[in-house]
Amino acid sequence: MKGRCWTEEEDRLLAETVLRSVREGGHQLRAFEEVAEKIDRSPGACGFRWNAVVRKKEAEAFREAKKERVAKQLKNKRESSFSLKEVIHQLKEFEAEYRSTRAHLTELKRELDEKKRKLGDAEAEHHRLTKEWKAFENFQSEIKDRYTSLLRLFQTARDLELTKGDSEKNTTDAEYAPDGSQAQSEREVES
Repeated sequence: MKGRCWTEEEDRLLAETVLRSVREGGHQLRAFEEVAEKIDRSPGACGFRWNAVVRKKEAEAFREAKKERVAKQLKNKRESSFSLKEVIHQLKEFEAEYRSTRAHLTELKRELDEKKRKLGDAEAEHHRLTKEWKAFENFQSEIKDRYTSLLRLFQTARDLELTKGDSEKNTTDAEYAPDGSQAQSEREVES
């Protein structure tokens, strides 16, 4: 069910389960597995959701849960024998959690850098296309202007042709006598 949105109930269940596990000294991975079984998601998806969203919302509760865990462990250690081996084990767990968080942050930074690069590419492409569009608009405007000029030129030529045709008609009409017989031209009269 890839791409399914997380509901508030799923986030709340994830937060409660992880915080309870931390308070009781358990591992977050076990909490992720427990939640994954209940909501039909993978433990990896639960871990990612915890680190990316829910942990930020529950930052104070998470710190308190860790404090409670440490206090409870210290109390139990005092009641039992407090050994250097157990302290080292606890420090190793803290170190593993730190490395996991650091690796996750490194991955998020890498994704952010990639998205910034893609954004820069998209902005450059947008700029290029905007420039091409403006050039096209200018070209289109120039074509319209030339077309308009050409139409005016054709109209002027047509008007001149009509004017020339009218003057030729008047000249031709003058060569005929009013009774319809052909009038003699000046050259014929002179000869």
